[in-house]
Amino acid sequence: MRFLIFVFFLSFIPFTWAQDEDRNALLEDKFYFEAGIFIPQKSIKVGASGESEDSEIDFDQTFGFNDNQISPFLNLEWRWNTKWRLALEGFGVNNGAKAVLEEDIVFDGITFEKGSSVKVGVDIAIIRVFVGRIISMGQKHSLGAGLGVHAMNIGAYIEADINTSEGDLDEKRGSVNGLIPLPNIGGWYHWAPTPKWGFVARVDWFGITIDQYSGGLWDIAPGVKYQIIKNFGVGLDYRFFFLNARVTEGQFDGKFTMDFSGPLLTLHANF
Repeated sequence: MRFLIFVFFLSFIPFTWAQDEDRNALLEDKFYFEAGIFIPQKSIKVGASGESEDSEIDFDQTFGFNDNQISPFLNLEWRWNTKWRLALEGFGVNNGAKAVLEEDIVFDGITFEKGSSVKVGVDIAIIRVFVGRIISMGQKHSLGAGLGVHAMNIGAYIEADINTSEGDLDEKRGSVNGLIPLPNIGGWYHWAPTPKWGFVARVDWFGITIDQYSGGLWDIAPGVKYQIIKNFGVGLDYRFFFLNARVTEGQFDGKFTMDFSGPLLTLHANF
């Protein structure tokens, strides 16, 4: 509530800056669209219903998932006036593997025994929606803060074929899936010393318990942008995304811990 009052108060602060030189498009244009590839190192741990507090399964180490994976990335910003902006961003990760278990594991209330040949998969999509208000703006900088939500659509499964007493094969499958929305507060700073070069930094944070959801989130994104021509440019960012949550109701009854960190290469259009 104090944060909302603070943002509301800031909406009455006027902004002025000199008009004697061109401003970088990062600070000026109304629409800003980015598309690129995110190449994160990742760690994915998931636990499903019926397990103890410390029974998350490390999918990367247990099943030999790729340490690095190229993921598509999209970002759209609409600055509908000089003070306010709406941002929509997303990326996804999809992994699958086969493995022979070196120890018993329990997932979704099913025990998969040591020596079992299993197929596993994880499918994650993360969408960020953010509404922000500029706190301070000048000829070469922009500072802002706001409120948003990270909506995570997560699915994970483990399956194995086992021999029955009749000599047939029977499939055991444990799976979890669900859409998990987590609100957050955030802020950003843009510094553009020339019309061509711009430097950006952004952080989102969440760390509270709301109804059936509890956990923490960090989404940190420093980067550099270069304007090739008036309406197009390139960028190089480094993204760090960490999320842990426990869900006690609904489609997803369990817990997970995930972190993604690595370079993000983008092309952007602005107008």
